[in-house]
Amino acid sequence: MLADWESVFRQGLLTFWTFVALSQEGADVGAVKQRIEALTGGTYRPAEQTLYRQLRRHLDVGLVEQTKVPSPMGPPKNVYKLSSRGRRLLRAFARHNIAPFGDPTVQDLLR
Repeated sequence: MLADWESVFRQGLLTFWTFVALSQEGADVGAVKQRIEALTGGTYRPAEQTLYRQLRRHLDVGLVEQTKVPSPMGPPKNVYKLSSRGRRLLRAFARHNIAPFGDPTVQDLLR
């Protein structure tokens, strides 16, 4: 039951973790994946293909920006970063949905 609940929970938070991973600096998909794994203590390991699809959707609506960076070997790398609109959306989401986790009742559950 816990595994099922966590699976649904993770799917719903992929955008949040991706945006947090891009909130400080741009990154290619491999680095975004590594940042998400680090941020979640290794409990969330999104597939790179899933991240590519998600980033394309966010790029299409202006939440993410993409630049091509020359690569010493092979084609240029796509580096993604949050747009100013994406940063505003992340802050609003965090205030509405993450800040309540600081409530004393929730904090008691974590102890």
